[in-house]
Amino acid sequence: MRAWYDHSHDEDGVAIEDDAALDRLLTTLAAEPGASLIALFRAADLEEFPPPYEFLVGVGGGAPIGVVQYSDRGGLWVSRGEPSGFDTLAYSYMGTPTEYPTDAPIPLPCLLAAVHEFAVTGMRPTSVAWQDVDR
Repeated sequence: MRAWYDHSHDEDGVAIEDDAALDRLLTTLAAEPGASLIALFRAADLEEFPPPYEFLVGVGGGAPIGVVQYSDRGGLWVSRGEPSGFDTLAYSYMGTPTEYPTDAPIPLPCLLAAVHEFAVTGMRPTSVAWQDVDR
């Protein structure tokens, strides 16, 4: 897989070689004080431009929760968790914040499972409850 979440990444992003490296990246970013949005792509899918999907993962703020977002030609969906109690919820992709529904966060273990499912299938993970988003 390839990940982009920081301006220091070149056009190739950060290579993620295996499941353990993916877990390390996401759990490390989840513990950071800032809320980051990470774009993840399977390497083979990047041969097509634009790729057939966009898969984003929001983690950070020191909380053991995050959001997943999937879009393709059929629509845009974000995870649906329990009401978070937050007034607003935003994750930042390279300095640009994106707001999410306040019920979008899911527990970090569920988020990791969804990311692993996506890494195998390249499809919207079935292990997550989804909500349509009109952006």
